[in-house]
Amino acid sequence: MGPEVAPLWDVDRALRWAIGRTDDGQNALEGPEEPLQRALEAQVGAGAPSAVAKLEVSTLDRSWAGAAGHLARDDPRQLRADDAFRIASVTKLVTATVAVILDRRGVFGLDEPLGDQLSQELLLRWDRFPLGATTPRQLLSHTAGLPSYFDPDFVTQAVKDARPRWEPIELVDEALTDSVPLFEPGRGFSYSDTGYVLTGLLIEERTGRPLHAAYRDLVFVPAGMDSTWLEGYEPPRHPRVAHHYADGLDMASVTPTIDWAGGGLVSTTADLFKFLGALWSGDLIDSPVVEQLARWTPGASFPPGHALRYDRYGLGLGCITIDSTELLGHTGYVGAFAFYQPESGSTLAGTHNASAVSRWPLVEALCAELRAWQNEGR
Repeated sequence: MGPEVAPLWDVDRALRWAIGRTDDGQNALEGPEEPLQRALEAQVGAGAPSAVAKLEVSTLDRSWAGAAGHLARDDPRQLRADDAFRIASVTKLVTATVAVILDRRGVFGLDEPLGDQLSQELLLRWDRFPLGATTPRQLLSHTAGLPSYFDPDFVTQAVKDARPRWEPIELVDEALTDSVPLFEPGRGFSYSDTGYVLTGLLIEERTGRPLHAAYRDLVFVPAGMDSTWLEGYEPPRHPRVAHHYADGLDMASVTPTIDWAGGGLVSTTADLFKFLGALWSGDLIDSPVVEQLARWTPGASFPPGHALRYDRYGLGLGCITIDSTELLGHTGYVGAFAFYQPESGSTLAGTHNASAVSRWPLVEALCAELRAWQNEGR
């Protein structure tokens, strides 16, 4: 989904609570992994309806999973560690992975112009933009100069519109019909969901199959992700999905088709672990292809205080250092995150289902526990 807004609450105080320390620095907690459960509860205390997370260090054969809060604000059912949730822009890493696999197989070229790969009908539909000279790599690295349709105004419009489904072409129309390029392709960086929807359309045209079928054939089935689906396009694989909120709005009341290839997947922490594990083990794509995702984009940066906080950005893959822990992965609009730490073979994933609460105290608590486990294992 679109860029996130940094929440206005005391992150330092929440982090101290999350890692089990009082304001004067004294231990407030005891017991193994209990700080992680308290970190989840701190997210709920900060205003999230719920929080779920999982941490695993494969080299130590050690893992933890937990949940706090409720499935929805008005629902007495408590959230469980294996519940499904909307992963928002973590979807971008899946879309980019599919694109790199198809490039590897010669279905289309990441560095070839869309003028030779996308239908003339679509190129002419958005001829205010130089899409014919734009490459899929530029779409995925946010360097195509495309405005993003996904912003608060669009969400408000989607709520008022109340249509059951937005077609992907309509999403691109929202961004490109009455606007102009932000910059020439490859001459700047601007985070945009529009490029990912266009990539989804390219995947469908070049494979002759729906996007959700490409996800399932190329990623979900090989990785064993039985609890992940493209919402609005496939039958649910869990009976219920955790509700998520943006500025008080229950996004479950809005059609899930509003972000598609940029943020439309539902998953679980267990399935996200399977995805990241398969990606880095080479079960999905070989090492040179993983390196395509981590080919960092020159000039890709986010201003200080921006909720995304990536130090570097490649193709649907961001890099961020939390204290001394370097993480590779992606975050999502409503608190979702999925990160891999290649050096230690560690994985962490979760969400707190609210755009107005920062994910970083929870991520920092997970990284602190990860480092503690590593120190114990030495």
